[in-house]
Amino acid sequence: MSEPKSATGPDSVSVIVRSTARPSLGAALASIATQDHPRIEVVVVAASGPNHPALPDRCGPHPLRIVPCALKLNRPAAANAGLDAATGDWITFLDDDDVLLPGHLSGLMAARLAAPDAGVIHCWARAVFADGSVERFGQPFSLTQLYERNFLSLSTAVFERTLAERGCRFDEALAIHEDWDMFLQLAQHTTFHFVQRATFQWHADAGGSGAGGGANHDDATFARYRDLVYAKWASHRDALIDRVAPLLRAAAECARQGDHATAEGRCRDALAISPNDPWALNLLASVQRAAGRGPEARRTQELAVAVRHQDPALVFNLALLCRAQGDIAMARRCCDRALALDADFTPARKVRAELAA
Repeated sequence: MSEPKSATGPDSVSVIVRSTARPSLGAALASIATQDHPRIEVVVVAASGPNHPALPDRCGPHPLRIVPCALKLNRPAAANAGLDAATGDWITFLDDDDVLLPGHLSGLMAARLAAPDAGVIHCWARAVFADGSVERFGQPFSLTQLYERNFLSLSTAVFERTLAERGCRFDEALAIHEDWDMFLQLAQHTTFHFVQRATFQWHADAGGSGAGGGANHDDATFARYRDLVYAKWASHRDALIDRVAPLLRAAAECARQGDHATAEGRCRDALAISPNDPWALNLLASVQRAAGRGPEARRTQELAVAVRHQDPALVFNLALLCRAQGDIAMARRCCDRALALDADFTPARKVRAELAA
């Protein structure tokens, strides 16, 4: 990956807006205008077709170009039109019904210093619903989990334009989940770096794609295109599992024999192949605890839960580590969370009863 620019100034960022000329477009562009990164270009793809309204050539201090379209474009086709027009060193997207919060782009670009080899920098999204509720969406990167489900939004991430030049493009056969597929493509070529900030506001139940939340979720459409993504990437996922599984089996056997050093080494070998693999992290935490490194084990298990938060067993194992450290309040919360995920999870119910106030 390229190094941050010095002689020519900071890297430039292209913000691609796939516009269907909704009334919310003005707010989306206004949110880009407030971004304080010094080198931004705004590329608006007129995905609604030839009747898209004209736009000024500036978006606040940033230059704006509109990509005219003779016909209406679907989501992936509009994204590819934006890729073709973008000239920035890095690329991100913003739908015309969402907004970037202040400091979003400068924060992501500054995070490059902590991960100069990463070709994708990403953060949380602030998901806002029509009823006023707010949730945090996103998590640290995990390749095994990305094969299973999408936990990123295009607007939470910036990626190097060289990745598009290497062939990463949006699959125009996917009416939805084209962003998920794109992230899987990017993951074959580069590493991802997660930033703990929520500076993108996603109106999760707005729009009509069927891939969002609340009113903007269509179970049948979601499942249809999810299964297409699964089929497309099944061989890659299986190949990853085939590489990692023997290492974890060897690690578990070494741990059973009390060889903590070798067990930890095999876990770390697995994590080098499969970044933030939750099962490797879970086993590593167990090895660290057995070796008497409780605080380190807890941090490892917290990461395992962060990347696979829907797994009651991983949450319960975090409860055990918290209890071992005397953090009874957190142990109770973890047991409650595990039971919320699986009401019949007997170990969590037993421990929660033992921890009753």
